[in-house]
Amino acid sequence: MDDTAYRRLVQTSVTCFLYHGDDYLFIQRSPTKRIDPGKLNGVGGWLEPGENYLDAAVRETEEETGYTVSIEDISLAGVVKLQGGYPEDWVMCFFKIRVPHKHVPAGSEPNDDGKLLWLPKDKILNSEYELVDDLHYCMQDIITGKELFFITAQLDSNQKIIAANTSKLPIPAEPFAIVDP
Repeated sequence: MDDTAYRRLVQTSVTCFLYHGDDYLFIQRSPTKRIDPGKLNGVGGWLEPGENYLDAAVRETEEETGYTVSIEDISLAGVVKLQGGYPEDWVMCFFKIRVPHKHVPAGSEPNDDGKLLWLPKDKILNSEYELVDDLHYCMQDIITGKELFFITAQLDSNQKIIAANTSKLPIPAEPFAIVDP
């Protein structure tokens, strides 16, 4: 066995991009947060013990926004693995979630997590807000929803991406059919 194998703790999480029409809901993270303080990101958080990524996306969406969403409103956008930069590596599933209206049930007032705000899709990458670094690599794919993305990125000590490997898988127009032999 190779003793030089890459070994670090791994944190699992979900990031959810709620949308209504052409507008997307983001959280501007509180400046007191340990991870990405003051930066814009989708809503989400860590998986609880025994929880899968999809259940975590539903739970985190409801906890952070008050929206109750069903599986029919959710699509997987991609998977991101961040190595280095933080005390642990991160494996994150990104979801795109349709919501019925822009009135956030939990309200938009700032709280301990940050402040929720809506941005039009064409302003996200060039707004006055600082995005978490990985969104520069995948936000366009989240918006278009035509391909699943898989990203592994190496971070520097300032949590900035210094190298990234991205693969994409087209999303089929028709669902797969199971055929009995």
